[in-house]
Amino acid sequence: MPLYHTIVHNCDCHTFQDVIYGLMRIVGTGMRDAERKAAEIDFFGRGIVATTTLEVAELYAQRLHNEVVSASGTLLGTSIEPA
Repeated sequence: MPLYHTIVHNCDCHTFQDVIYGLMRIVGTGMRDAERKAAEIDFFGRGIVATTTLEVAELYAQRLHNEVVSASGTLLGTSIEPA
């Protein structure tokens, strides 16, 4: 079964706390790993937050996009791609 990456894209509207909390709550990432991923996303402009089956990758991308909302109401940018 092929694997897919769930990707989070950087933007200036979401705080580190927004991204960290979303990764912990939706993907199940631990605090330290979520902090590292948030820093990676900030530095590189995007980061792989999960590698899993297509269905789960799509679910993570959809939930992160729809549920991690900035104070200004902007949705988090996400995508998936083959691993």
